[in-house]
Amino acid sequence: MRAKFKGSTKRSVKKERTLQFTLNVIGIFMFIGVLIRWWTVPFAVSHDLRIYYNPDFQMKPSECKEFLAFTLCASSVYFMLINVYFLSKTGKKLVYTVLVLLAVFNLYMMLTLLVVATH
Repeated sequence: MRAKFKGSTKRSVKKERTLQFTLNVIGIFMFIGVLIRWWTVPFAVSHDLRIYYNPDFQMKPSECKEFLAFTLCASSVYFMLINVYFLSKTGKKLVYTVLVLLAVFNLYMMLTLLVVATH
């Protein structure tokens, strides 16, 4: 007599989809919060805790384009990695490889900027 355990696989798939959905929703809120920075940066708090508008903090049009390009690139990489991760085991390996490459690239850029800043 053999026991059939079909119910347990449905739960794990449902948990993975729930985690994927949760990470996607968190990403949406995170990048909306980053984009809100575009409008909230010119406001500052004075010493007597009053909020005032400081036009010196306003981004120039070229800075806005760069900021928007950075935000869109970062969000596309985030959502691509989240959704590829849940495709298969190969997707998980690909995501881990990309994360390691990003970490190595970040360390390289940090050291390069440190060398440039000290000379």
